[in-house]
Amino acid sequence: MTTLTHNPERNCVNSLGIPVDDLTLDLAVDRIINLATLRDGKARLVSTLNVDFLVNSLGTGFSRARHPELLDILRNSDMVTADGFPIIWLSKIVGKPLQQRVCGSDLVPALAERASEKNVSMFLLGGAEGLARRAADVLIENNPGLEIAGTAAPFVQVAGPGLAKCIADDEALVDEINSSGADILLLGLGNPKQELWYNRNRDRLKVPVSIGVGGTFEFITGGVSRAPAWVQRANLEWVYRIVQDPARLWRRYTSGVLKLAALSAPFIANRCMEVISFAGRKASGSDELKWRRMWSSRDQALAVLRLPRLVTATYLEHLVQQVESESYKDGVKLIDFSRVRRIEMAGHQTLFTLSELQRRSGRILLLGMTPGLQRQLAACRVVDVLGRGRGDALSNLEAGLSAGSGQLSCRSYVSDDSALIFLGGNLDAAALKGIAFCECLAQTARDRACIIDLRNVGLLESSAIATFEPFLGAGSKVMFSGVSESTRQMFRVAGLDDAATFVSDQQLIEQISEAAVASSASGILGESA
Repeated sequence: MTTLTHNPERNCVNSLGIPVDDLTLDLAVDRIINLATLRDGKARLVSTLNVDFLVNSLGTGFSRARHPELLDILRNSDMVTADGFPIIWLSKIVGKPLQQRVCGSDLVPALAERASEKNVSMFLLGGAEGLARRAADVLIENNPGLEIAGTAAPFVQVAGPGLAKCIADDEALVDEINSSGADILLLGLGNPKQELWYNRNRDRLKVPVSIGVGGTFEFITGGVSRAPAWVQRANLEWVYRIVQDPARLWRRYTSGVLKLAALSAPFIANRCMEVISFAGRKASGSDELKWRRMWSSRDQALAVLRLPRLVTATYLEHLVQQVESESYKDGVKLIDFSRVRRIEMAGHQTLFTLSELQRRSGRILLLGMTPGLQRQLAACRVVDVLGRGRGDALSNLEAGLSAGSGQLSCRSYVSDDSALIFLGGNLDAAALKGIAFCECLAQTARDRACIIDLRNVGLLESSAIATFEPFLGAGSKVMFSGVSESTRQMFRVAGLDDAATFVSDQQLIEQISEAAVASSASGILGESA
């Protein structure tokens, strides 16, 4: 079973850069009970997402999040439910509507009922003095047999001068929660306080699952009344709440609506352009997932995949399945986005999975995103999810090569019609002769194009350039990539700048990922050297 937080089985929808699980109330309760009984030593978080969460974490600018830590916590929660109607609305815009709104005030009573049947205990944390205890009493009254492991109403610091000693302040509280043996921790501290408190204590908490429930304790005790069922079904509960407390809530809700409009306008515009782009055009299917394999001189494979112009959700799902499977885990995988014009918004959740696989393996490189594609992903708040290759990203293929060491290093990747050769260190004729470089190059260049990458070269001496001279000129199959200005100047000084062929990183990727000679995905990454 996969251990990924963003595993494909979660079936999520991207809600402005935060994955939301597609769940009904019953499914949410089932999953939480299952998490609560794992007892594998890992603390897990369930977040209930509403507009406040979006506004508090994202802000309205694309260049940076308003609260980067909060955004990261929400993105990496083990489960996220749609607490507010706007989250359902955003999922409909994406074209992948969520089944049901699952808010904290519905989730906690349903969870308490199931917990009483399954002998799962709860700890209630937060609210005004005595509120958690009163909420616990109501839950016990409604669910005889429910075990309440404890309650607490601490003062929690998440900003300001007292932040420096917050870890020490939390220690006694965390010890109390852990010693209670609770299976579920209900965090009624409000957003973002409850998420920040959990995040700074997650490595010390022994409770299997924690849930951010905001002001749910007030609803349970009757301090704040729920709207009638028909009002909830009409998604007008926010109007009911404003009528209850207009002095406090009308400014908050008005501000939230305006900020949501600012956040979602680019999102909606991107969806409109997507519908136009995909209309009447054949989008690439999983049968077009074709990798090209190049073998290294060290028996390590480089697999290159050039993505199509229009990338569907299904295509991305199959891509992740291949990368995650055992037969695809060996070697370095380079995924080229240079031809991509649109990625279907219904598939954006899969980008979170791809990003997690990228971080865990360290052997997946994502290159070639055009400015236009980056703007589209930024509008959907997912451009920062992917660890994209920038500038020197190809140097990741040269593991072990270092310009700073000065010692010559060489690594090559070879296919039927192309060879990619990385050189590192200081290059002179004697060093190249010592590894029989020219003899090997002559043999390799007879029937394939050869690209010599110099991005990790510290000093290219004129004697080394003289060694390259027989391979330069019209009709030569030898090209140079990753050439710095100082290296290019050495070619000029040697009088061979015009004779040499220099290619950009984009041209390099096009050369090694040309689809005409690609092999089908079935089995290509399982070949032997």
